[in-house]
Amino acid sequence: MHAWYLRKKDFRKRAGVEVATALAGRGLTLGYGWLAHGPVGGLIVGDIFAKVVGFLSLLFGGFHQHFGELWRTFSWRRIKAVAWEYREYPFYMLPTSYLNALAAQLPIFFLTSGFGATTVGLYAFSTTLLEMPINLVGNAIGPVFLQKATETHQSDPEKLPELALSLYYKLFYLGLLPFGIITLFGDWIFRYAFGARWEMAGLFTAYLGYYYMFKLASYAASPIYMVLQRQRVALIGTVLLVLTRAASLFIAIRTHNLVLGMQLFGISSLIVTFGVDMNILHLLRINVWRVALRSISLMLLTLALMWGLRLGLQRLFSL
Repeated sequence: MHAWYLRKKDFRKRAGVEVATALAGRGLTLGYGWLAHGPVGGLIVGDIFAKVVGFLSLLFGGFHQHFGELWRTFSWRRIKAVAWEYREYPFYMLPTSYLNALAAQLPIFFLTSGFGATTVGLYAFSTTLLEMPINLVGNAIGPVFLQKATETHQSDPEKLPELALSLYYKLFYLGLLPFGIITLFGDWIFRYAFGARWEMAGLFTAYLGYYYMFKLASYAASPIYMVLQRQRVALIGTVLLVLTRAASLFIAIRTHNLVLGMQLFGISSLIVTFGVDMNILHLLRINVWRVALRSISLMLLTLALMWGLRLGLQRLFSL
């Protein structure tokens, strides 16, 4: 049903359902926890309720009116033809989805065994705050861009590179300053906003800051794999992400150095994500060396300015 609204370009209704679903799920979770004094089961009840609300909202938000059209035009022959044409899609996208989930959960497995539940809680808190703007922007832009990119590839493929590169730069510029601030001032921000005991979560946020900036920019590139039917390359990129993240966390446990491990985790995630984005732009026959040089130069310049500001503030307040 999500795909149906995307195909019909009814983005407003799709976004409205997502907002309503999130509010309903969080509202029930908080209300259940408050009334029942915080049992863990409230998280599960809230999640199930959110999914039911989302399903019913999508179903009766206009999708049900097309049942007749679907019934009249249904053809097993067409279904089989399309399934054969796109047979590689589920073969590669299914393991890619599972590996993406594994890449996101790896720190929980490693940090729990190596450094305890408190460290996992600090990491989860920092990544939750980082994911909020990413999901907000990504969920709003990703489906729209996928539809537009597919349409452009079919009707005027020569404009697809310009479309992807334009969105890449816009998202990159959007995240450059905010994530630069997080990267250089994450520990200060968390210490003053949440208290001294959350300062380590701020350090985690700092180590991951610019990775999330490139993750935001990747919303302009990742749909291109599906448009060009290059899911195999997407799978390879995800495998690299899992391996490099696992190696970083393994080093942290072997050396008993959490800071080193998280620094390697952030750097490796950034490098793999950036490399995947450049590969996608290369598939569109874009001069990726120019894009890469511009992106890295702006990132380093922002980091230098922020580092200078941090040193200046340290000297000022030390006086």
